[in-house]
Amino acid sequence: MPDNNQTPFNNPLVTLMLLMVANTPDPAGRLNNLGQAINSMREALISINAGMESFHSQVVPLFMKPPENETKKGK
Repeated sequence: MPDNNQTPFNNPLVTLMLLMVANTPDPAGRLNNLGQAINSMREALISINAGMESFHSQVVPLFMKPPENETKKGK
């Protein structure tokens, strides 16, 4: 389980990305673009998660019920 007290700078990938952004022209603009991309990914993941939860709560129970024809034949 990851440590919740870990700062993003402890992750080598984050450090590498920040160094790459710092070495480009207009680093503030690049960092802003990176932040926008991260926010877009966060919103997409939230939307996908909500869709999966909705699917599991509404569609999966339909597959778990036995068909009505089988329940009538059993009586």
